[in-house]
Amino acid sequence: MPGQEELDKIGIDERMNVFRRYFASSRYNRLLIQQSLIMSALDESYISKAKELEDSNNRDFFDTLKKIKCYGYVDEFLVAVREEIQALQKIIYTYEKRMDQFRY
Repeated sequence: MPGQEELDKIGIDERMNVFRRYFASSRYNRLLIQQSLIMSALDESYISKAKELEDSNNRDFFDTLKKIKCYGYVDEFLVAVREEIQALQKIIYTYEKRMDQFRY
């Protein structure tokens, strides 16, 4: 996430894109966490990697939220949060439909 000076220099549309890219990166990180978790079935050394990745991802989110509030862009960030919630709901709904196909 860029610092306050960088965010101050760009307009709202570009800031929203920065926030959207942040959430896309977070989703990607979650996939890496899931991959490490699954890999731990084959190699126990992945257990600590999965925990480390998850802790890091969680810390990054809370640190980012704290910075965004401090920078004064929380309202814009919350718009991106709502967009991300909708995107996640669509993904979850798609998976639920697929999972229903596998149920007996």
